[in-house]
Amino acid sequence: MRPQTENHSGDSTTSEFAVSEFIVRGMNCQNCAGHVTEAIEGVAAVARAEVRLEEGRATVRWNPRAEPDVERVVSAIKLAGYDAAPVATVSCGHGHPPDRSPMAEWKFTVLVGAVLTLPLILGEWVFGWGERDRFKWVGFAFSAPVMLVCGARFFRGAWSQLKRGSSNMDTLVALGSSTAFAYSVWGLLTGAPGHLYFMEAAAIVTLVSTGHFMEALVTARAASSLRALMNLAPQTARKLDVNRTETEVAAASLRVGDQVVLKPGDRVPTDGEVIEGSSAVDESMLTGESAPIDKAPGAKLYAGTANQNGRLVMGVTATGEATALAQIIAVVQRAQNSRANIQKLGDHVSNVFVPVVVLVAIGTGLWWGLAYDNALKFGQGITPYLWPVHFPDTALAAAFVQAAAVLIVACPCAMGLATPAAIMAGTNVAARRGILIRDGAALEKSGTITAIVFDKTGTLTQGKPSVEAAEDLRSGSGVSPDGSGTQGESIQEQ
Repeated sequence: MRPQTENHSGDSTTSEFAVSEFIVRGMNCQNCAGHVTEAIEGVAAVARAEVRLEEGRATVRWNPRAEPDVERVVSAIKLAGYDAAPVATVSCGHGHPPDRSPMAEWKFTVLVGAVLTLPLILGEWVFGWGERDRFKWVGFAFSAPVMLVCGARFFRGAWSQLKRGSSNMDTLVALGSSTAFAYSVWGLLTGAPGHLYFMEAAAIVTLVSTGHFMEALVTARAASSLRALMNLAPQTARKLDVNRTETEVAAASLRVGDQVVLKPGDRVPTDGEVIEGSSAVDESMLTGESAPIDKAPGAKLYAGTANQNGRLVMGVTATGEATALAQIIAVVQRAQNSRANIQKLGDHVSNVFVPVVVLVAIGTGLWWGLAYDNALKFGQGITPYLWPVHFPDTALAAAFVQAAAVLIVACPCAMGLATPAAIMAGTNVAARRGILIRDGAALEKSGTITAIVFDKTGTLTQGKPSVEAAEDLRSGSGVSPDGSGTQGESIQEQ
């Protein structure tokens, strides 16, 4: 397969590199995106990888001194338990969102699950219909679509992990829900007495899907901060040709050495250097300084900054991802996709935790199935110290139900969902306020900060003074001390 790459080159301020874009399928959460990132960056020729969960894509930047190896990246992603394929076109590292984003898919799953699960919850917990034969068939009719439609992503994820000899949270969700559902179907068809667990099976899938939807919502909001940064640079520019004629062209078509005209109010399309003219340029988005910076021939200009009051002619010195703005965007992307130390610990725990939980569940099922009387006696002995519990009437029912309970209660979803969501939310809020966080580890360490030292007040103030109060000190002016006279009324907030 021919690698789908795009080469970028420039002068001494830029370096030649290649970029490849991949579609990645099977990612359910930010934790999955982290695993894909680690798998891609484990390929020798890869310099850096950025995985965007909300788009289902991965951007790979190759080492300039290595030959791009698309097939090896695809193999690494598949070895990690996900499907991948190179795309035919590359757009400088920022792909277009797919027709259905993960957030839209999780939203559909949550809505369908809630609509079908809520009647079962009301029927069992409010109206007490759980033991009625007709309601058992209603439970089957309502829970089956939840298992087949809403639970499909968990079953696919568990199967992908099983094929590579591994397991994850999808494994526990799939095992727990399917065990409860399978036993309930058996009990319904054989007419077995006692409670069936259709509602519990549907509730498992719906609740875990709700957690994934909340994480996808945070991820989408974090992506909006990146889009805001990307929109700082204009899409078009006024290019000045050899005949001194201005032509509006796409900013992406500019090359090093081109000349661009900047009029008052224009944003700088790419990094460059002033050739003609003088003006003040607002660089607050880059430096945090509120006061505009005076620019004259020879001064540096940066993409995304705003020309204030003069006409400038600039020469392009860097384009694409070699610009300062592109590097800021890359920092935010790396921070959002990075993994904090506690998250890495959680991954290691999960790798051991899931097989242990499965073994404990099997042991629990065997205990209740083969030594029902002893297990029931033990359960009834500890019930007074806990809460009222309804134990299954038969050994077979108890074996299935108690094994499923272990799988469900022990599901470590919080370890996989909470930390990535916190990192995404934190970096999103920081980016909106002009604060760049290098990675998740840095964000984690920020919790121990006790003092912050600022080198100058320019990074803290807006640089836009306003009149808070006015007083005319001249005698006989007829103006009241609060400035409510004729002259005071003419003073307006700036």
